[in-house]
Amino acid sequence: MRGVVYGRYGGAEALELRELPVPGIGRRECLVKVAAVSVNPADWKLLAGDWRWATGRRFPRRIGIDFSGTVERGGSAVETFRQGQEVMGSVAALRTGSLAEYVAVPEAALSRKPANVGLAEAAGIPVACAAAYLGLRHRRQDLRGTKVLVTGAGGGVGHFVLQLGKAFGAELTAVCSAGKAKLCRELGAARVIDYALTDPLSLNERFDVVFDCALSIPFSRAASILVPGGEYLLLATHGNVGPFFRSLLGQMVPGRKRRRTWTFLVGPNGRRLSELAGLFERHALRVVAPSRYPLERASEAFRESIEGHATGKVLITLGCG
Repeated sequence: MRGVVYGRYGGAEALELRELPVPGIGRRECLVKVAAVSVNPADWKLLAGDWRWATGRRFPRRIGIDFSGTVERGGSAVETFRQGQEVMGSVAALRTGSLAEYVAVPEAALSRKPANVGLAEAAGIPVACAAAYLGLRHRRQDLRGTKVLVTGAGGGVGHFVLQLGKAFGAELTAVCSAGKAKLCRELGAARVIDYALTDPLSLNERFDVVFDCALSIPFSRAASILVPGGEYLLLATHGNVGPFFRSLLGQMVPGRKRRRTWTFLVGPNGRRLSELAGLFERHALRVVAPSRYPLERASEAFRESIEGHATGKVLITLGCG
């Protein structure tokens, strides 16, 4: 099979398309014929070596986390999925990668594809939508009337925050470029701020949640626009474990009026993905993915993601639209 690997840390130029062996599967694993893979910032941060303290210098390394596809076959103990079923899932990025024609994945990391989403588009759901869901719901089961400021609202995670936030009844303020303003309104933003014209910190307004998908407002500044007990959600730490420990400590320190920061990683979780599939179907959610590249042009897909201005998700397709 063909798959993308890298033999050194670097940028998109380090990616290579190679012939790789088709993976074997265990009793509780499925072999999935991959239809599409989406590019996540975690992919190119691993590629750059931001997490080299964990990944070391074992090369070549596979790349890719999200995927969608069809079940080729299941192990002898697989109970949920059948041959030919359309699925979506993710892999443990520190151990393997999904950007290849076939991937072996535990049954517990798979979910059915939402009925209202195309097979290629489903590859954009697992990491980004799960991050949006966890951020919005990890402390608040009822978001009705919750005021949420979303930076990078037209990007991979941000466009899911808007849709889920609207479905959950939140009041959403989107921060994005002028070119993405119309999309953000369509996805659920009650108000849109063009960051080139207005600093969201100058609004003289308080929010319950600042969801910093663009990494543009550090917590030290975001705290000034959070209500007492408000929360700042940070998506990326560039391989620095410090924010994770500070986040954990902040969640444990008592005090309902404390302004807190929280950061997180999203791992493979088929049960959570099944919940998201249901949300997609009940609320007519969608995956915005105007940028699509064939496997042979994977490096171009990574370059677009690295530049930081992509709309929604960037997809790499393997034989589907």
